[in-house]
Amino acid sequence: MAALGETTPPRSQLGTLLRLRGKLTLRQFTRERGRIIGAIVVILVFGPMIVAAAIGTAVGYGSLEDQWPTALLGAVMVGMWFIWLVFPIVATSINESADITHLLIFPISRRDLVLSTLLGTFFDYPTYLMLPLFIAAFVGFGFTSAFPIVILAILFSYGHMVLIGQFITVTIGGVLQSRRFRDVAIVFFSLVGSSCYFINLAFQRGVERFTDSLSLQEEEAFAETFAGWQPLNVLQWFPTGAPARAVQQALDGSWGTAVLWLLYSAVLLAILTWVWFHLLNRLATGGGFLIGGRPQAEKEKRVTPRSSRRSPLDLLPDDLAALVGKELRSAWRIPQRRVGLVQGLLLPVFMMGPFLYSTDFSGGISAIPRWFGLSLPFYALFLFWSTSQNMLAWEGRGLPALLLTPQPRWRLFWAKGLVFLLIAGIPYLIVSGAVTAILRDWLTVAGTITGLGMGIGAMAVTAVGSVLFPIPINLEAKRTRGAFQSGGNFKTGCATVTVIPISIAVVNLPAAALLGLAFYFNLPWLGFIGAVFSLVYGFGILYAGCRLAGNLLLEREPELVATMKLPEE
Repeated sequence: MAALGETTPPRSQLGTLLRLRGKLTLRQFTRERGRIIGAIVVILVFGPMIVAAAIGTAVGYGSLEDQWPTALLGAVMVGMWFIWLVFPIVATSINESADITHLLIFPISRRDLVLSTLLGTFFDYPTYLMLPLFIAAFVGFGFTSAFPIVILAILFSYGHMVLIGQFITVTIGGVLQSRRFRDVAIVFFSLVGSSCYFINLAFQRGVERFTDSLSLQEEEAFAETFAGWQPLNVLQWFPTGAPARAVQQALDGSWGTAVLWLLYSAVLLAILTWVWFHLLNRLATGGGFLIGGRPQAEKEKRVTPRSSRRSPLDLLPDDLAALVGKELRSAWRIPQRRVGLVQGLLLPVFMMGPFLYSTDFSGGISAIPRWFGLSLPFYALFLFWSTSQNMLAWEGRGLPALLLTPQPRWRLFWAKGLVFLLIAGIPYLIVSGAVTAILRDWLTVAGTITGLGMGIGAMAVTAVGSVLFPIPINLEAKRTRGAFQSGGNFKTGCATVTVIPISIAVVNLPAAALLGLAFYFNLPWLGFIGAVFSLVYGFGILYAGCRLAGNLLLEREPELVATMKLPEE
């Protein structure tokens, strides 16, 4: 045992902060094992794209001539800077380090706080996604006489990227965290993301029309203008474009000018750091964010008397009507569900867009294949599954209060099933009804009814799955908290993409088999019999699924409430 007078040597504050950052990162995976799947998906999907971009830029640095290698370097650095600038606005903060405002109360030097923020980003995904591009820049220019300028240019550029994201978060954090901005962001970016195919198609068409409209002389003049264009003259004034100009000047032998451009970038970085740190002090001392920081006083809402008019809910039993009404109100107030409703209408357009674009309709409606009606049940299954999955988690923090009610547990799922039937059924019937009106074929009519029954049966599986494989949802976040982002465990993440879809397919095999036989033998009467059977079968399976989910919920209520609790950030 150490003597009482002995004291342990003081640890470095920076080292302690970095160890804290590492523990926070490790805890994200140990407490939320569903993130392991998210890491695998990120590596498999974005990893090859980033590596390909890094290889492409490295080849460009070595093979391009004249001003274009350094112009490419400036474009890459400025492009990454804009990503770090915009990403906190459109999604979430890139840097997932500890909340630095909580550290300001400790006697930690300003230098250690800033360095821990910069170095702590080595624990974040975006760092590893950007790292290959930095390596490509070093490979392209690092083995030249401009080696010291290249190293400083990369370090300054990375510092600007990290701090601009922090600066945006601190400056307009009040706006970013407001409910109105969150709702608008969810709807807008979800629709933009769903429309990527059509945006790309419109861009291609615009480029083709522009090139077709140019004459030979105009094309030559355009090529000459492009050859004389100096993009670095514009990029050099950006914080991460100035280092690229410094590299270009160093390669040309103008070391004094290169140092001046690096000094320009360093001064901008110092000013940004100073302003960011003082905004953090303002936030820590209760001043709030710079923009939208002070909460607005809540206005008292007048209690309006309930209308005496009858509603369709009056046709239901009182307890079921109350549950359905609550579910409908929450479906309208939660923007993620509104997005689901809009995307349900647009989903067939997104799915069938490539097919319709490539099909020759010169022969009229007859050009559409006969089997087209068979696609409606698949559309219904995907729509009902994506809409109703994880249905119990949509209660959010109100789940414990809901479980305190004396309602039979299966009635909770029955009410949710009716609401999800309305939410998913409306867009499905609109789309399939339009297809039926256009084709006027018995297969589309039978496919529409069969698909509706199969969708109802799919909700029985999602009801049971929401109890066995729950995933917490952060209703206050700007996007849904899913298995591939956070929440849930490894078993839940695997079951979400394997067990539940396979179970939905197995449960709906009888209805799908009847429709397939009717199509194969061209028996309309069998198709309509199968359609009626699918409706009766679907409601029966939904009832049985709600009963089973209710019994499972009774057995797992404490465990489920603990699982649905979001980890502390």
